Amino acid sequence: MTAVAAPVHGRTLSRGMRLALLLGPGFVLIVLPFVAAMILLGAYSLNLRDTTGSGIGFSVWQSFLSDQFNWQVIWRSVRIAALSTLITVVIAYPVAAALLRVKNRFYLIFAYVALFSPLLVSVISRSYGWLLLLSDSGFVNQMFGMVGLGPYRMVFNETGVMIAIVHVVLPYAVLPILNIMTQIPPIYREAALDLGASGWTVFRKVSLPLTLPGVIVAAEIIFALSISAFVTPSLLGGGRVLTLSRMLYDNIGLIEWGMAAVQAIVLLTTALAVLLVLERTNRSTHAARQ
Repeated sequence: MTAVAAPVHGRTLSRGMRLALLLGPGFVLIVLPFVAAMILLGAYSLNLRDTTGSGIGFSVWQSFLSDQFNWQVIWRSVRIAALSTLITVVIAYPVAAALLRVKNRFYLIFAYVALFSPLLVSVISRSYGWLLLLSDSGFVNQMFGMVGLGPYRMVFNETGVMIAIVHVVLPYAVLPILNIMTQIPPIYREAALDLGASGWTVFRKVSLPLTLPGVIVAAEIIFALSISAFVTPSLLGGGRVLTLSRMLYDNIGLIEWGMAAVQAIVLLTTALAVLLVLERTNRSTHAARQ
């Protein structure tokens, strides 16, 4: 005797409705505030909310773009972010490779704690720590002095800013690189070694091309964090390393809403332009692999 399935009563949600219910909360919390903020920034940058009587127009944009000093600040911000990204990725890659090869569970846990525990400390505390370490009479210069070197000026300049930024963002670079490394079968490297390839050749022609998507993702994350960094350049730069984020903060404090809005839009546009180039490179890498 065969069992007959009972009919299911009730209404089943359509695929579009289920998708809307899943995406709705995130859309409300993330997309709508972002769009509203961009509309307000555009309004302030065009003097639509101006109370000084200067009128609607591109006067604020013209004032910002015609000043050569502002272009120097933009270039300095991009340069610091780009160099910090490059240094971070160069350090993060071997760190991720080393973590992948650690087999002892105790050592692996210790390595993860050492790498990611700084994330539990505020950026302000870490920046102050680097300010003390890199000062003229700090621990780093004392170590240099013991071997007859230095002292070196490493605070209130771009060097100290980049060192602190690399320390802050390093864990964010290790994760995507380590993730892509875990997806590569070890047999690829072993096969290359069996065919007589040297270690450098295996890295250059096998490991690096396969892990390049993770490297690019790490670069995207680090560049976005670096170019928008405010606390670290302010403390380690000591007012001598002026970045676009610092100028934006200063204009907000001076109630210069129009100029602050223009600088915010320029900062966002610059970051998105670089991220778009990196993403196009990432897609080209995926297409080449396929």
